[in-house]
Amino acid sequence: MEPMTDSFSSVVEIKKNQYIVEILREIYNSGAITIAQLAKKLHTSVPSITVYINELIAEKWILEVGSSKTKSGRRPILFDLNPDKHLCVIVDLNIYETNFYLLNLRNEILKKSTVATDINSDDIVDVIKTETKNFIADYSVWAVGISSPGLLSIDKGLNYTYPNHNQNDLSLDAVLEQYLQIPTFITHDTQASMLGEHHFGLAKNKENVLLINLDWGIGLGIMCNGQIIKGADGFAGELGHIQIKPDGALCHCGKKGCLETVASALALINRAKQGLAEGKTSTLSLKKGEISLEDVIEAALRGDEFCIDLIFDIGRELGKGLSIAIHMFNPEVIIIDGIMTKAGELIVSTLNQAINKYCLTDFKKNLKVLISPMGDQAKIFGAKSLVFGKMLDLKNY
Repeated sequence: MEPMTDSFSSVVEIKKNQYIVEILREIYNSGAITIAQLAKKLHTSVPSITVYINELIAEKWILEVGSSKTKSGRRPILFDLNPDKHLCVIVDLNIYETNFYLLNLRNEILKKSTVATDINSDDIVDVIKTETKNFIADYSVWAVGISSPGLLSIDKGLNYTYPNHNQNDLSLDAVLEQYLQIPTFITHDTQASMLGEHHFGLAKNKENVLLINLDWGIGLGIMCNGQIIKGADGFAGELGHIQIKPDGALCHCGKKGCLETVASALALINRAKQGLAEGKTSTLSLKKGEISLEDVIEAALRGDEFCIDLIFDIGRELGKGLSIAIHMFNPEVIIIDGIMTKAGELIVSTLNQAINKYCLTDFKKNLKVLISPMGDQAKIFGAKSLVFGKMLDLKNY
């Protein structure tokens, strides 16, 4: 039988570790905070929090960063994370390139690198392994996070959309972890963006939010009653694969008429090329070489009618699909991010028109549609938040 003193010591140690983790999470999400504020948030005493804070200072986890403002009396000290305690790397995959970011604990991007990649290539995993190793060669890295498109299983992290990312039944994060010997975690790119907005952006202090990721595909982040919805297998939010046109174009998923075939950045490029081939009048016809997404958007913003009509059509079709999600989840805010946000008010106004047309009045009267000012940083910071939480869960601090 275990001695009672040992059992008591174990319980005390477990309790202490729980408070340490809760303190670190709270400071990470809230920013600089006083001991009294921490005690109130964590429902414990000021002396107890003081003991834990002193221990975290000794371990260089947190720093004194000044004093809070008060009307009178002694100004309480503010504590924040030591940004240099650990470094994290985020590997961000999309269809045409992979971006690498080195961040400190306060989400300052210390280094970035971009490598042209084909997400469907057979050697994509080997390229990511090599490029990640080269990227971190001169640094001591605490953990690595991967942001990836596709259907990612919650249990194993396997990618069912891009099976070439898996090797011998191991997910990309497991393969990279074995190769680098550094803890590595993977998450869906849109869910990462939702997490980033929840902690640091437009979804902070909100309860019911939809995030629509307008990229080469279309993803939906869902926050319902303050919780990010992932679904049974982790697949929640694949708005891009609801059927909009039963007799429409074939989607890469194998079905016809998916929303992605009519309302994504890829659809916009394809329709622009098709229109020019049919002799449509546009300033794009003066461009030599391949037409890029930026070309179409810039032409629209300069008043090119053909390009404006294309973006209007994209917004209308997207609004049809989004109205389904609005009726299901009744959000207070819809956040738009992804490369299509470069169209700015053009895409917001067309989306609002479509929502006004297809949604019931009571669902839309208090609804706001906003473009994320964070851009890609929402995804990067969200993936970093996931890494931070996972490392604390593993007691790796």
